[in-house]
Amino acid sequence: MSTMESLNEKNLQPLATVPLGRLRRNATRLHGVCRFKKGVDKRDVNLCPTDVREVALHPESLKEEWLEYAEFLMFHEFLHALGHGGHDKQFRYLEAQWPNKDAKQMGFDFAAHLRKRNAKFAWKCPTCNWQTERSVRSAGRYLCRNCKVKLVDCALSAN
Repeated sequence: MSTMESLNEKNLQPLATVPLGRLRRNATRLHGVCRFKKGVDKRDVNLCPTDVREVALHPESLKEEWLEYAEFLMFHEFLHALGHGGHDKQFRYLEAQWPNKDAKQMGFDFAAHLRKRNAKFAWKCPTCNWQTERSVRSAGRYLCRNCKVKLVDCALSAN
């Protein structure tokens, strides 16, 4: 981060003191989080790393096959710690400065990996045979995006 021109004006030294943590192993939607201390307003323009309680990443992202993505996640969360509480235009600009452009795209594969790993059920469209793994039953509550037909629960094939 210190070699990135867009962050030249930011003091990156306090990031070294931000406590690091891990998310729960069964988290499927959250890949990383910057948790601020109680009472801190994330919209405050004076946010800084001393306002951060911890930066936590999903433990699965720390495995060798996902390390490039974990580095991007850490960068993303550190941008929050540097005072960008939301995902506004400036945040997206800074995030786009990450040199490994493929790392951000790995997030889609990582999300699918987590969903499949934690799946207990499979939802299937009886019309087009589209199928996805999920952690809850469909129970007729969800429709196929293509066919608009109710998805049915079926046996999950062995991973």
